Amino acid sequence: MFTELLAKSGVDTSVAETIREHTAKLLDRHSKFQEIYPHALSKEDWALLAEAAEYHDVGKANTKFQNKLRKIENKQLDVLEGIEEVPHAYLSCAYMPLKELLKRYGKEQVRILMLAVYYHHERSEERLEDCKKVIEQDLINYVSALADEGFHVNEIPKHNFGKFTDKEFLRVRENLYHFVRIKGLLNKLDYAASGHLDVEIAPGDVLGIVDQYFKSLGYRKNDLQEYLSQYQNDNHVVIASTGIGKTEGALYWLGQDKGIFTLPLKVSINAIYDRIHKDFGYEKVGLLHSDMRSEYAKRAGDQDLDLFAINHTKQLAQPLTITTIDQVIDFVGLYPGFELKLAIFSYSKFIIDEIQMYSPRLVAFILMGLKYITDMGGKFLIMTATLPPLFIEAMHKLKIPFKQPDNPFLKLNEYGKVMNRHVLRIKERDLTVEEVIAHSLNQKVLIIVNTVKKAQELYDAFIEADCEVNLLHSRFIKNDRYEKEESIKKLGKRDCDETGIWITTQLVEASVDIDFDILFTELSEATGLFQRMGRVYRGRDYKGTTPNVYVFTGHELPSGVSESDKRSVVDDTIYQKSREVLLQYNNQLLEEKTKMDIINQIYSREVLGNNCSYLREFDVTLTQLENVLPYEEKEKPTLRDIENQTIIPFAVYQEKKDEIQKIQERLKEKPSLKQRIKLLNQLQEYTISIPKWAYKMAEKEFKYDAITIDKYTNYPIIAFRYTKEKGLIYEIEEGANFL
Repeated sequence: MFTELLAKSGVDTSVAETIREHTAKLLDRHSKFQEIYPHALSKEDWALLAEAAEYHDVGKANTKFQNKLRKIENKQLDVLEGIEEVPHAYLSCAYMPLKELLKRYGKEQVRILMLAVYYHHERSEERLEDCKKVIEQDLINYVSALADEGFHVNEIPKHNFGKFTDKEFLRVRENLYHFVRIKGLLNKLDYAASGHLDVEIAPGDVLGIVDQYFKSLGYRKNDLQEYLSQYQNDNHVVIASTGIGKTEGALYWLGQDKGIFTLPLKVSINAIYDRIHKDFGYEKVGLLHSDMRSEYAKRAGDQDLDLFAINHTKQLAQPLTITTIDQVIDFVGLYPGFELKLAIFSYSKFIIDEIQMYSPRLVAFILMGLKYITDMGGKFLIMTATLPPLFIEAMHKLKIPFKQPDNPFLKLNEYGKVMNRHVLRIKERDLTVEEVIAHSLNQKVLIIVNTVKKAQELYDAFIEADCEVNLLHSRFIKNDRYEKEESIKKLGKRDCDETGIWITTQLVEASVDIDFDILFTELSEATGLFQRMGRVYRGRDYKGTTPNVYVFTGHELPSGVSESDKRSVVDDTIYQKSREVLLQYNNQLLEEKTKMDIINQIYSREVLGNNCSYLREFDVTLTQLENVLPYEEKEKPTLRDIENQTIIPFAVYQEKKDEIQKIQERLKEKPSLKQRIKLLNQLQEYTISIPKWAYKMAEKEFKYDAITIDKYTNYPIIAFRYTKEKGLIYEIEEGANFL
């Protein structure tokens, strides 16, 4: 039998790793983890997690596994050759000294420990007879070798642990939560050790960094920031004006704890990441979304790509992670493997910015997630300019604990008075170029419409009217979109004296720090409107009486709103209620408190009624999630409202053909991982994501070719029109009005 017991092969890597060496790496990370976040677990659970780390891989001491890691000439005779390999996690339990563990911890704790080891990898169903044969006939040969490595194991491996690994025990919610902590954090230690990563990175002096940033600008904490700094140990729902400094407030609330900061749009996530990383100078922050590698590559420029930051961000090891909600909230599905994320969130603070911008299904996931997180000991902060009361109602129903101040936090001017920023005019007709050019264009003009198609039509109309105009929406290749995002942010800076006109979609609705002078917008619904208004007179008093916000409700309906189409931008009931209530404030100064009162008038269960599809989807999803049993679902839930396909427009391919082919050739040369990531990111600069339904409709008639990198990476070339000025122009009509 083997005397050197391997955990990892040396065939594919430079150095083989023994079971003891690998275990020592887990235990070392366990100690450092406990130093950084000592309150993540109780004293007893820290000990239990160390036991799980100690025993999780001893089951690799079996002939089949050891043979698998060695070259043919080094393999040994397998007396059980006719039996398929039994997963090592199952065998690890056979080596564990059950009687001694029971004396040390008690029955309930040992059940949790055994379950964590037994299921630390999700495997196929147990083959009990095969497992028994391997334990009785093979494991006995490795006891002395394990003892020599310093493992305290059974002298005779036992298969009588079945009652300790029955998942029925986890039907009790307290037991499930306890299991999640130990199993999830065992996975975290294991992945970090295997990937040669830190399990957690110490946060450093976050508060000192924010204080220093304030001092350098001559700022003092406002009421919101004082409040969140004072009540760091509570959960909060905070309603506050746009531009009031919610990001800084969130960092004060975060303090020295681990943070997960979620926002609805990638452009706003990138902007917040850059503010914290560059402006504040806090470097221990990660950027996590579907384009994260591309964003890291952009920021690296000619420098080497920071794989340290990327890999630690992916493992949620950074003290602060800025992310999209779909990357983190899927644990609510309780699918096999969900434990890692929930275990991390059990000692983290979860920040949710602008919750009202999510679909009803996603809001249901978020609220159910907050239920699990708070049950496990984690904290949350919801901060938003507008909060539908039906969300608060649902949180009370779920018994989620939180504080909510009686009054919203409103942005004050230099005299300590509440800022008045918006005078509203509603026009019950379509938004046209004529409506805009009737006003002075010698200022910063922002136009926000509901669909890309409407934005492109307006752009054409402005060009025909001989007006210089810029366009930003989701249907530009990444390279062009990045340039446009940087350009609108530059014009939108308060100290920028330039003027210009920008036509956009909802891309700029949330947490993008731009400040324009006048807004022309289609109505979607009230929360979306107030988000859009937050991009105009963001931090300034408006002293005029002429409207600086013009809202167009359409002759019948504005673009993207339909009474029945499932791809409608917003639920028709919510649109109609918003229109009805907002008309009462036509031609008026809209005070900040009034905006919040309007939300309460619209987004209640009584007002929306039973025919509201938004409310139905919210209720159905929340009920489904409340009734989900652990491990009932086998796959992660799909959280994106629209499934996308990444394509290259034919016009872009023609223009960049040489560059694309050079990238393909260099990728065939099997470059280093860093170089491969950079090359793939260069290629992705020429791509756009479009809805799967649009791709399927275009596939037969408009597909020209495809760029194939490997079996996982394929970019169809689609012969839709594309220009740098207008973006991708659909050649199909169905649904185009709604996206």
